[in-house]
Amino acid sequence: MFTKYFQLKVQHLTLLNCVYILGQKGRIFMKKQFTTLLALSTAAACMLTCTPITTSAEDSLEDLQTYDVLDSTDTLVREAWESRNNEDEMEADLYDSMSEGEIPFYEAEASSEPSELEQAAIANGMYKDTFAFGNHLCTLTNEEFHDKVYAPLSESMTYSELDSNYNLAAKDTAYAGGLCYGISSIAVLVHNGLLTPSDIQEGAETLHDVEMTPDVEALITYYNSLQVYKVVEHANIVFAGMMTKDEHTDAFLNCAARCKEKGTYFMACISSAKSGTHAMVGMDEQFGNWTFNGISYDTCILTYDSNSVQKDTKESIFSDKTCIYINSETKQYCVPAYDLTSENGGVLLDASDDDSLLTYRAPIRGTTEVNTDVSETVKWRFFSGTTKDQIDVTSTTKDGTSYDFWKACKMNYGDTIYFGKGSTFHLEKKERAQGFAFDVNGIGYRLRMEQYAESSPETPKVHDRGTKCKMDFCGDSISYTNTDTESILVSYILTYDQGTYNYEPVGSVHIALVIYPNQTATISKQDTGLAITGDGEIFVQALPMATQKCIDEFDGTWEEFLNWFGSYFFNFVRSKDALLQFNTKDECSELWYDFDGDGVYDDAPILGDADGDGVPYQPGDIYQILWHINDIATSEHGVRRYNRGYVPNSEGDTDGNGVIDTCDLFDIVYECALRGAGLK
Repeated sequence: MFTKYFQLKVQHLTLLNCVYILGQKGRIFMKKQFTTLLALSTAAACMLTCTPITTSAEDSLEDLQTYDVLDSTDTLVREAWESRNNEDEMEADLYDSMSEGEIPFYEAEASSEPSELEQAAIANGMYKDTFAFGNHLCTLTNEEFHDKVYAPLSESMTYSELDSNYNLAAKDTAYAGGLCYGISSIAVLVHNGLLTPSDIQEGAETLHDVEMTPDVEALITYYNSLQVYKVVEHANIVFAGMMTKDEHTDAFLNCAARCKEKGTYFMACISSAKSGTHAMVGMDEQFGNWTFNGISYDTCILTYDSNSVQKDTKESIFSDKTCIYINSETKQYCVPAYDLTSENGGVLLDASDDDSLLTYRAPIRGTTEVNTDVSETVKWRFFSGTTKDQIDVTSTTKDGTSYDFWKACKMNYGDTIYFGKGSTFHLEKKERAQGFAFDVNGIGYRLRMEQYAESSPETPKVHDRGTKCKMDFCGDSISYTNTDTESILVSYILTYDQGTYNYEPVGSVHIALVIYPNQTATISKQDTGLAITGDGEIFVQALPMATQKCIDEFDGTWEEFLNWFGSYFFNFVRSKDALLQFNTKDECSELWYDFDGDGVYDDAPILGDADGDGVPYQPGDIYQILWHINDIATSEHGVRRYNRGYVPNSEGDTDGNGVIDTCDLFDIVYECALRGAGLK
């Protein structure tokens, strides 16, 4: 898939060190040299006649070596294209939100007389609104899983979910973590009247009547996979991730009390650092006095636990020991069957009575909205071994409340994944250290942000030069300020969900910027493209990527695909605010400027204005044309097809032959000289 191509290219972005090969000071010095030489030779240049030179730019500028993000693109995109339908290579996500790890089966002895708790459970639907079989790993073949679960699940996902490989996590949850979430979800929906047993299997009068068949297995697996949708993941984890242990317990008891009053089931989860997260059904709340390991509990949550099976038959069975016992005053709790207690560390209780999370994009009477407000929830994930160390982040919600993002997150997955809230984010990196790589997944968007730096002369293996910065970002924009004394390369991948913009077939945009000390550059989403604003000259390299639907529907080879979609690849140098517009009618990218600063992008590129400052035929334009010609000439053969160099044709192709070459360079030098001499 082309998404994988993007992720591979991010790892190779150090190749975009064109700025660092000569060094920024060297480039600035060269620019001054061009200006001086032009001034000295203006009169002579006016007298010249032109014979187009035939030597290559590579020969003319053999000492200038430049590399960019397109290096090795040909090979990587070929691999992505050829593997686009290879579902055998589906990878697991970094973690599974509900089913990671395993809680061992609890094998219970069948008793001749049910206990008081079992009698209460039976009165609340045990052995009627519960399956007769227990939890298990998915038994579908790869082909069955693909056709009945993976394909329809992927079809219903948003672009940001697909870009984050949420669909790939479904396989891991089913084959590695078991089906407890799917089994529990269906039991809740049947008892609460949102599904009927005959929805699961024709002719079944109770859920206990349902027999295991491939179709039933596929349906349970599909419901098990609903947890990987971003909205469901965020609703299940973000709010819980920002609560203390006691707040977890209070929320759990409040949910149980609401459902007892309504007579409904709810989803109950036990999260253990040792054994992962296990989903069960909360059936009812009972009050009494129970003692385990010398601790007294006054509340018992009756549970339907799909991991509780009869020792001989392996059929599902109720057990007092798989219930959840809570001391409502001290907030202590335990699950005796698994020796999980609030005292043995890393154990949390979570509960949800929002049934819309169980019907969201479900295969039977699925819904498209959830009742839980997840509009400001985000998942923050680090890549390439980078961590939150030396990065301060403040998040602010729409009501103006600000959080220290790391402190507000009470639950994280190692040093990699954090959950929190915020509509806007402010990041500061005050000390030099290695660059960072992370993504922020919010509702409707995914932003991946990376920072690259040179090696320090003192410590060549440590890339810690030029990494101090400030960032302000939200779902629709990213603003980066270089607070260091060295230039820095930053790279973003911006992905927005379908229906939130008007430039499909572009699905996401990989964009790289070179930002100088004390310079600020901002990228913001517009209806038809991306606006790049800021102060000073900025080199911009954009590689839009097609939507998965576009890729799947394209009938042709990978070369034909690139020959078509490659017209959206675009590089340019901006000195004035610009809109990179994805023209879906003409199927290409194009530039519009705001030369007069009125906030409207209504100025077309000017021929001869290679640096995008609104003034054509200046020494800076000559400089950019030279870099462009050299870049094209020194690119690898496979890259030349879709490398866009530094200057778009609309600004540098003076003779209109479709390429920027030494003829255009001469035209711009000649015109610049005429103007410099006052002859035009």
